[in-house]
Amino acid sequence: MDDQLKRQLQRFKAEQKVKSQMGDLLKNFYANNSEKYEDKLNAVKVTHKVDSGLFASAIKKMMKN
Repeated sequence: MDDQLKRQLQRFKAEQKVKSQMGDLLKNFYANNSEKYEDKLNAVKVTHKVDSGLFASAIKKMMKN
């Protein structure tokens, strides 16, 4: 039982690390993105495919600019 909990914790930590890294990549993508509409649209598409939870945030960011 103890080994199973350790494996679950390790798996959870690994998943959280991947999510954090993906979030950092998306933030960098937005920071370095040009002002062209097509680039913004592509950023929204990438965000939707990677993490659907960030989709609404990406649309809000696009609409502000």
